[in-house]
Amino acid sequence: MGASCIIRHFEFYSPLTDQDKKLLDSLEKAPRCVVKNESVWQEGASTDHFYTVRKGWMYAYRNMEDGTRQVLDIFVPGDIVGLREFAFRKRISGLTALTDAEICPFPKKRMLDVFSQSLLLCHIFFMIASRDQSILLERLVNLGRRSAKAKLAHFLVEISRRLEKTNVDIGNHYRIPLSQGLLADALGLSAVHVNRTFQELKEEGLVNPRHGGIELLDLEGLKAVAGFDPSYLEEDVHGLLAEARARHIAT
Repeated sequence: MGASCIIRHFEFYSPLTDQDKKLLDSLEKAPRCVVKNESVWQEGASTDHFYTVRKGWMYAYRNMEDGTRQVLDIFVPGDIVGLREFAFRKRISGLTALTDAEICPFPKKRMLDVFSQSLLLCHIFFMIASRDQSILLERLVNLGRRSAKAKLAHFLVEISRRLEKTNVDIGNHYRIPLSQGLLADALGLSAVHVNRTFQELKEEGLVNPRHGGIELLDLEGLKAVAGFDPSYLEEDVHGLLAEARARHIAT
């Protein structure tokens, strides 16, 4: 149970009781292995299940009318995929494996059991959903108001910070398996523009494009280029969860 990505993710927010860990562990039963580029679901599919990402990386996207796509988010080990669609009957985006991955499905109705049995976990789920919302808001600013160079640097720093939270066993938080084509779709840029921007960042010693991914050589330098303000990733963990923990222990 200690190796569970979702447990490690939740423990970033708060210490968990053994019962909390058992409830979270129950969400990672019947793991499903998917291979790189395999579609997990498409737009319009049923939302009966959510998934936790146990291993590997995933990405959400929308297909556009002109045949292009917009990449909406990247999911790393420990992330919960599908919370944004909790209130909907059908998927509003597709989900595809970015790398070989292992995902764990759990029924939407199972969430009600978790919420009814643990006030603390209910609060943490709400906090994670709020964080996802803040990431989308920052993504809007990134798409609309930053230069191509700042967009790319900001996106890379954000992914690195998210990896630090879940403390996943990927060996190096500074190697990210994102292709330039996928980044172009995520940032609303052409592949040529992304390549040119990468070359500029490489010449400044900030990144090293590798086959199938990117190595971040100077994270502080990337933060400076992006004007990165991490406040949208820094939840009020202690303030919001202190009372929830107290009530949880009392029950």
